[in-house]
Amino acid sequence: MSPRPNLTEATIRTLATAQSFSRGEEYLATRAVLDIERREETLLAEVEGSSYEPYRVTVRLDEGGIVEAYCTCPYDWGGYCKHIVAVLLAYVRRPERVTEHPSIDSLLAGLDREALAGLLVDLLAAHPHLADWLETRITAQEGLREVDLEAEAKPRQRQTVLDPQPFRRQVRSILRGLGQMRPSEAYWATGGTVAQVREVMMQAQPFLEAGDGRNALVILEAVAAEYVEEWFEFDDSDGELGGFFDELGPMFAEALLSADLSPAERKAWADKLTAWQNEIEDYGIDEGFDVAIAATELGWDNPPLVRAMEGHITELGAWEGEAPWYAEELAIARLNVLERQGRVQEYLNLAEAEGQTTLYVTMLVKAGRIDEAVAYGQEYLTTTGEALALAQALRAHEHTHDALRIAERGLSLYGPVRPLAHWLRDFASGLDETGLALRAARAAYMDSPSLADYQAVQLLAGDDWLQVKDKLLERLAQTSLTSTKVDIYLYEQLIDQAIQVIDQDRYTGYSTVESVVDAAWQSHPDWVIRQCKAQAEPIMDQGKSRHYHHAVRWLGKARQAYLAAGWADEWGTYLEGLISKHTRKYSLRPQLEALRK
Repeated sequence: MSPRPNLTEATIRTLATAQSFSRGEEYLATRAVLDIERREETLLAEVEGSSYEPYRVTVRLDEGGIVEAYCTCPYDWGGYCKHIVAVLLAYVRRPERVTEHPSIDSLLAGLDREALAGLLVDLLAAHPHLADWLETRITAQEGLREVDLEAEAKPRQRQTVLDPQPFRRQVRSILRGLGQMRPSEAYWATGGTVAQVREVMMQAQPFLEAGDGRNALVILEAVAAEYVEEWFEFDDSDGELGGFFDELGPMFAEALLSADLSPAERKAWADKLTAWQNEIEDYGIDEGFDVAIAATELGWDNPPLVRAMEGHITELGAWEGEAPWYAEELAIARLNVLERQGRVQEYLNLAEAEGQTTLYVTMLVKAGRIDEAVAYGQEYLTTTGEALALAQALRAHEHTHDALRIAERGLSLYGPVRPLAHWLRDFASGLDETGLALRAARAAYMDSPSLADYQAVQLLAGDDWLQVKDKLLERLAQTSLTSTKVDIYLYEQLIDQAIQVIDQDRYTGYSTVESVVDAAWQSHPDWVIRQCKAQAEPIMDQGKSRHYHHAVRWLGKARQAYLAAGWADEWGTYLEGLISKHTRKYSLRPQLEALRK
């Protein structure tokens, strides 16, 4: 069994909002966290929530802590949800509740072929929906065999050709369903229609993974033939239907590069793709199949491409002159094929020639050339995104020290700092590299202040917090994000500063004003009263009956401030004036009269 990673509550706090952390603690206290299992690097748990069925939480760990975490709940508000927090807290606080299981590899190691087959049959009998998944996996692996990354290899191809008709019928049925809807319904259904057609298209992916470009082309041709003929007949105001060609074109390119086509076949495909492109151009899609046409016409024997793959690197990359708009898409398609074929050095040469730095360094790591990857990263990485990709690859291959150093260097590179800084903060914290974690946390906050990042710095700073705090507040004063300023000022109980922010921004959001009102009603009653009146009176004066309850809620807050200041008489006079003024508004008057109590 793998050792337990160094996971602390402080780390968990940095990965969730304050509200999610608090709610996670409540879930743990109320025993909403059901069985927790750990199998090697993976935690599996169920948490009771608002749905009848419990939510399922999956957490993947390594020596640095949490690699990734998922929950089946719909939460999408930043950081980990309360269910993930509850599971992580249970793991840290109540390790006796975690059931340890041996790895799947060790469980299966002693079984022979017959026993394994029997287990698989039993599994499918209990979970028949997995049959389709299994069939797809088997199809994808038909042409594969074990290859060494450094050796060129050509997977065995499927011997029979797929029948395109089932795929054509599927796309035709999807589009027919959209056509049978009323126009108002069809407008809102286009996104779902594209998603269904995409599912048909993605059935080509297992064949691409197996190196079977010909059968992938059968599926893609069936999809394209039906889609090109019908898509323009529907309302595409949002561009979702036309946007599908941005996905279909690159996938065609990859399939064409995977298939061993004769010159005549390449010519036929170029003609077919060009005809489709001409059709969709009439409806404003100027670039849909361009990358696929280029893949067909250029193939693998294009001289500048051949030179680039041989290691002759120039500023022109794999092109004679200026690269076309689709150069990056075509480069990625080529690299995907080279990787599947195990042609590592050609992959690296082409990636370097085409400026695909992220793919270049991650392939070095995959190929076990760690020293080269780190040396290249230290000298040539230019963006935070490149540094993050390399650091993640190094971590995945258990080169912890190198991952930390590359990520640390990345903090000084060009590009958005927060994603890299958050990753490094959490990873370093899990490894007890507190100084580095603090540096990363500060970098994330300084890049774009937020309350969550402010709190993360506070947790990591420990006894040095007071020295760090002033710098963070100085940075906060420079941001134009009103809600962020208010959140942090209120967290620090700096109510005067929060009020100043509201007064300086006439367009402050409703909820932000309310948060300051709720914090200031005792210390600044006069300001709160003015704000509440400014929110409530326009609603009442304009007769917005559907929103009267909002006005009354604001008046309730004003009443609270009046009474806290000892101004009960003034409140009474103001309220009676409102009742008199709006006496004919029969839905409003009873709500105002209730405020007398």
